[in-house]
Amino acid sequence: TQESGSFITVINPAPIDRADVLYLDVPMGTYLVDDRDEMEQQRVQTLDGSEKLAVRGIVIPAYSSRVFEMKTGRPESHLETSPFSWESDTVLETPCARVTFDEKGYMASFFDKAVQRELRNPEGYALNTFLIAEDVPYFYDNWDVDADVMLKMKNSARLISRKVISEGSVELRIRSVYALTPMSTLTQDMIFYADYPEVRFETAIDWNDDHRLLKTAFDTTILADFASHEVQFGFVRRPTTRSNDLEKAKFEVANQKYTDISEGNYGVALLNDCKYGISAEDGSLRLTLHKGGNRPDYRGDKGHHLCTYSFLPHEGSLGAENVIYPAYELNYDPIVLAGRHELAPLVEVEAENVIPETIKPCEEESQRAYIVRLYEAVGSFTHTSLCAQGAKKMQVVDLLEDAMDAVQEGDTMPLTMKPFEIKTVKVWY
Repeated sequence: TQESGSFITVINPAPIDRADVLYLDVPMGTYLVDDRDEMEQQRVQTLDGSEKLAVRGIVIPAYSSRVFEMKTGRPESHLETSPFSWESDTVLETPCARVTFDEKGYMASFFDKAVQRELRNPEGYALNTFLIAEDVPYFYDNWDVDADVMLKMKNSARLISRKVISEGSVELRIRSVYALTPMSTLTQDMIFYADYPEVRFETAIDWNDDHRLLKTAFDTTILADFASHEVQFGFVRRPTTRSNDLEKAKFEVANQKYTDISEGNYGVALLNDCKYGISAEDGSLRLTLHKGGNRPDYRGDKGHHLCTYSFLPHEGSLGAENVIYPAYELNYDPIVLAGRHELAPLVEVEAENVIPETIKPCEEESQRAYIVRLYEAVGSFTHTSLCAQGAKKMQVVDLLEDAMDAVQEGDTMPLTMKPFEIKTVKVWY
């Protein structure tokens, strides 16, 4: 337990500057103090039962840290102030949206106040509806998803309990428990934020079924012919239509941290931290949460499983700051250390759409150098610069770390990135 007046360090291991809500392991009965930012803080109980301090209003640059003083007691203001309100048991007013819930706790309406737009397609399922179907693939039980499973999906989960477990100046958290089948249950925290429209779903599944597929459905009003699915170092656009055999074969496709469907100036993304199968048809995104295969291991999919995904409305089409940064924030938790550990940003990139995705030691152990691997993330030709703290010289190299360009002296290097180009830079220090 830290004494009042001691310090903690919060490290950002992500390759982007983060300004999201941070969930920090800070001792009970203490809060953070910082002279640079006005923070909002709220104690929350997460899905695993641990107590964390939710903090918003601070920015931590990529690959760097911030030091905060801890004090005993509570912040002088704002801790208990809530910007959320309930008009009834089913209508929630947030600073960003007006949300109506149905009898199962799904979002029957999501009205984005910033653009005055309803996002739930009235002809489809409510947002975050759990769909379950029999899943018996013709060939590979634990790997394949056959097309006929999409025709069997049913809204058959049963709501057992639902209550607000946290409300304050940072977030509102609703915890729901569902019986997916007579043998499997799902517990989920639905989290609304005070300063941005993302809705996060922290999910725990107790799975005991065979040959069942579980999806969550987000049937939206977005009109887009293509969905953008993240792959390593970029994304792939795939059709949302089913006009021919090639398109019909894409009933289930891969994505990594996000899938986005966007119109010219508005869109919706579905972010996730570990679930990589998704269906995108018309304005509907349906993320696969679990699969109950039996071969080669009948126990392989059974037991307790944790995942987190987010529904993210955003203004503008798919971009770095409105989709890709939140996807990284969801996947990279901050690291909390006791004491003071001041870390200036190790590397900084001028352009927001060029991401220093990887930093690793140089393969030549005799050299004082490390490797930075960057990529252009949105498909745009970009001039930018890379600044590496304390660097003596830098050089663009290939994947084998052999020289490709001349060595440049100093700690700053200009870079020209083609759409989705990957560059590897060797940095001597």
